[in-house]
Amino acid sequence: MTLRARSRELALLLDAATAAAAGRPQLAVVSGPRRTGKTFLIEHMIDRLAPGITAVYFEATQAGERDQLRRFGEALRTGLGPDQVPPGPPFATWEHALGFCAFVARSRPLVVVIDEATYLMESTPGFASVVQVVWDSVASQVGPQLMMVLTGSATGMVEDMLGYGGALYGRAGLTLRLDPLTVVEASAFVGHPDPAALLEAYAACGGYPLHLDSWDFEATAKDNLLRLAGSPGGLLLEDASLVLARLRPTDHAVISAIGQGRAKRSELANEVPTRIDRALDALLQTRFVRAVRPLGAPKKARPEYRMADAYLRFWFRVLANHVQQIEAGQGEAVLAHSSGEWQAQLGMVFEQAAREHAVELVRRGVLPEGTLVDEWWTTSGEQCQVDVLGMTEHRSTVIGEARWSHQPLGGAEVDALSRALRRVPDPIANPWLVLWGRGGVREEVKVGRVLGFGPADMLGQNEGT
Repeated sequence: MTLRARSRELALLLDAATAAAAGRPQLAVVSGPRRTGKTFLIEHMIDRLAPGITAVYFEATQAGERDQLRRFGEALRTGLGPDQVPPGPPFATWEHALGFCAFVARSRPLVVVIDEATYLMESTPGFASVVQVVWDSVASQVGPQLMMVLTGSATGMVEDMLGYGGALYGRAGLTLRLDPLTVVEASAFVGHPDPAALLEAYAACGGYPLHLDSWDFEATAKDNLLRLAGSPGGLLLEDASLVLARLRPTDHAVISAIGQGRAKRSELANEVPTRIDRALDALLQTRFVRAVRPLGAPKKARPEYRMADAYLRFWFRVLANHVQQIEAGQGEAVLAHSSGEWQAQLGMVFEQAAREHAVELVRRGVLPEGTLVDEWWTTSGEQCQVDVLGMTEHRSTVIGEARWSHQPLGGAEVDALSRALRRVPDPIANPWLVLWGRGGVREEVKVGRVLGFGPADMLGQNEGT
């Protein structure tokens, strides 16, 4: 299959392999949640290695250390040739096994991939330190032609290994983190379909390539949801358990509470019977969850915790409480019952896409240079919420609204933004007012600093927007 995303990451990996073949050993670490395409990327890297570079691919499992070493020996025989690996019992230790790879790389260019290396960190205490010892030895020699690639879905473990005090701190020459695709990347990935249909697909699938590949853009969103989420064994119904597989029980409890709408720390503490600090840290590290403060709020302001992953937010909001009924064949009724939650999910995805588009407008100079973009809401007094706020040098310069509405936005929405200006932090005299609507924005209101955009603009499908 063609690699339709991650071209930058593929190029970086291939450049590292070329450097290793020239005698400059390379240690690369690729991390990210499950289903983000790590293995697919590695397979494409191996397929595109320059002639003369040998690749050994090993996928770790949750088996014990002895079995893992046996399977690693088999992977070496497959990659190097059966006559290139000493016969007899498997390697006694990982230091022995990785040291053998370093020995081979003295005489031939070698790329060794250990996929899901975090499993080895669980089955072999100190595995990262073993890699450190072997790699320090390789790096101290002249001319080894070795590239070692470690991948892992347990992103917290990977970041601890690479961070200050971790066994591989300062040793990896290339670190890549594969997160779900953004909405613009997702549009390019599936070939720029109808922009409204893409946003519907993204609201259910998130930025996971396999999910997006499974969405039929010739069918309606209702039909896709019934097939993928409302049917027993449906990909979107089942995949959340795989994406969340590496979380601890308390992590699961906390993300479930956030997924059900508990946003404040006090609400989470009341919902989960154990201490939640470690769980919150882990969820922020995985980027499944984000801590959000109103833009411009003081640092001491308490954050709200939100689902950052669009697919997981869809699963918790629409499916999680009804899995049993769906598995019993009531998927169509469940989706009808959850239609309000689905519409809310569409609105949240559209608002996030508007914020991402505002960042792009800043990058291109349409909005003021140096503008920070995020959402904003009042933390006391009369309630007021702004979908998109831009601040330049601590003053509000951009205020925007995003609405998933078939009707084009117009004067009423501009008036509402003008009223909200009285509440946002220190607005300038003549700010930019920006509207994003599913049905677009009426031309007559797009005058001066009033800007308007539709889905095609947001996804980069209209030249100049």
